[in-house]
Amino acid sequence: EKLRDYPLKELIPPLAARIDLTFESNRDEAVILEGLLVASSMRTVYSVPQHRQYLRGGYPSEPFLGEAAARAIYRNCRIEVLGGADRTQWTEEAIDKIIATYKDRIPSAVSGWFKQGLIDKGNRGELVARMLCTLAHDISILKNPSSFVGRYIDDRLSFSQMIPVADFLRALIAKDHIETVLKARPSNVNGITLEEAFKGAFVHFTQFVKGGDKSTITDEGMYLLFLRAAAIHGYRTMDNTDLVIPVCLPCKDNPNRWCMTAIFIQVNIRVDIDAQKTFEFFTTPITKDHSERPYITIAMELGGLKPEQKKARQPKVQPMPETMPETRKLQLSPPVAEPLDQVSLPTDVRQNKQKSQSRETHPRYEIFITGCSSRVYNVVGTESYSDLLAPKDMLAEHPRKGKYFDAIMQMKPYWKADSSYGWAEVKNGSRLGANTRIDLGDAITQGLDFDSKGQ
Repeated sequence: EKLRDYPLKELIPPLAARIDLTFESNRDEAVILEGLLVASSMRTVYSVPQHRQYLRGGYPSEPFLGEAAARAIYRNCRIEVLGGADRTQWTEEAIDKIIATYKDRIPSAVSGWFKQGLIDKGNRGELVARMLCTLAHDISILKNPSSFVGRYIDDRLSFSQMIPVADFLRALIAKDHIETVLKARPSNVNGITLEEAFKGAFVHFTQFVKGGDKSTITDEGMYLLFLRAAAIHGYRTMDNTDLVIPVCLPCKDNPNRWCMTAIFIQVNIRVDIDAQKTFEFFTTPITKDHSERPYITIAMELGGLKPEQKKARQPKVQPMPETMPETRKLQLSPPVAEPLDQVSLPTDVRQNKQKSQSRETHPRYEIFITGCSSRVYNVVGTESYSDLLAPKDMLAEHPRKGKYFDAIMQMKPYWKADSSYGWAEVKNGSRLGANTRIDLGDAITQGLDFDSKGQ
C-alpha cells in the first residue's frame, strides 16, 4: 500500500530497465518493490540467496525491452504535456515542452525513490551519468522531426534508432560549449576536428547493462553490444572508466568490429585513457580501412571537487602561529573546489607535449565537464541533481536538529571539529575546539595521571 504514495511511481519500472537501477536489500519496502517489478514489469530474478530475505534481479539486455521502456517514458511525458490525444501535429513548441518534462520528471522520480531509501546508493555519480546519457539519447530523437511518422506526435515513435555522434553530443552538452567541443582536436596525435572525425558515426543504445570484466571493453564487445542497443557501466569492476558507449564509424560494407570505437566516460576522476594500452580495445583490421579509429573520453566532475577531496568534503585546518591566545578556537575554511560549471579541453601545452612523444595511432578526443547544471549540460532542466549527488553521513536523516543534534554529537558518533573535542584543551591553544585545560606534557610525564579538572 505504501508504494502507491511514492512520487512518479509509473516511471520507476521503465527507468529501472534503462539505467539499470539496483534496489536496496535491507529495506522491506524495497524488497517488496523488486518483487512487484518481477511480477508485473519484466524484471528477471537472477538469484535468491539461501536465506530468502531478498532476491537479486535485473533486466537482460533485450533490445525489445529497452525499446518498450523508452516508449513508456515517452508516453508518460507526452500525456503530461499534451493530454490523452492519440496524435498531435508535430510542432517545435510541443516537442520543447515534452523535452522539458523529460528533464524534470526523470531526475525527480529517481530522486524521490532514492530519498525513500529504495534505490541502492552505490556510486551516485555513475547513476547520474547514466541518467544524463539516457536523456541525451532520447532528446536527440525527439529533436529530429523525421523520427515522427507523418510528423505526428504519437505512440509510433521508435527509440531504437542510430543517432549521429554529433547530435548526441549536442543534446548532452550545453549550447554555449558544444561548438568548442565539436572543433576539438586530438590530444595525443595530430588530427582533424572531432566533428570531422565522427562524421557519419552513430551511437545506438536504449539501456545500460553491467560490465562484468574488461572483455566488454573491446571493439568486438562493442560491436555485439551495439547490435543489442546497449551501453555498459562498470558496476565496480572497471578501472579508469565508468561508462562505455559503443560507436560505429562509417563502413563500406555491413558494420563489423573493425568499424567500432567508443565514448569512454569517467565520473569524478580524471585519468588519461589510452584505449589500446589500458583495455587493448582495438583489433588490427584485416584491411587498411579503420587502421586509425578515433575515440572520445569525457571526464564528468559532477561534484566539482578536487581528487584529494573525493572521499569527503573536509574543512581546511589553519596552522596556528607560534604566539596564539589559549582560548583561540579552530579556524575552518570552506573546501577549496575547482571552478564549477565549465566545459574544457586539454591545453595547447599538454597537447603539444603528448603529440611529440606519443606513438599512438588512434586519435583521442578529451572533454572535461565540471559541474552538473544547465550551464554545462543541455539535458538538465529546473530539477536539481543535488539530492542524488550530495554525500550524506549516518545522521543525515535525523529528524530533529538544533540542541538535540548537538547532544547527539557530544556522544561522538564520529569525531568532528569542534563538537568532539570539547572535553579537553591543549596547552597554548587548540586547533580542534578543545575547552578543558590539560597540560599534555605533564600528563605524559605523570603517566596520564590527570587532576580533577581533567577527563
